[in-house]
Amino acid sequence: MDLVTKVTVFCRELGEDTLQNLAAAQQKEELLRRAQDAIQAGQVGPGLEADLDAVDAMVKQEYGQGLFLVTRGFGPLPPYQGDTGAQWWTCPRHVCSGRGRVQPSQHPPVCAATGQELVPGPLPE
Repeated sequence: MDLVTKVTVFCRELGEDTLQNLAAAQQKEELLRRAQDAIQAGQVGPGLEADLDAVDAMVKQEYGQGLFLVTRGFGPLPPYQGDTGAQWWTCPRHVCSGRGRVQPSQHPPVCAATGQELVPGPLPE
């Protein structure tokens, strides 16, 4: 799984308290804080990936399966020669792959890692 996908999964999970509770129980709060701080600072690289892999191992130890579970994969659709007008909620820092299709009159979701609202953008490639 690529790093952008790992960041996307991690950011989504930060919206719940499961990871925080698990980290507290295993005394690994600093691990979560370090990963979240790296995302907020836009420091997406090997250090962040190592921390996210450690978070995955923490989850796997508790639940028997990791955070970054891949059940199936799809390749991108072939390029479309026109503009469909469809938009996707994207990370304003371009750190993760965003979250879901923009619906009319929908309020922007908030990134749990940065606290920033996601912004409408083109569908991910």
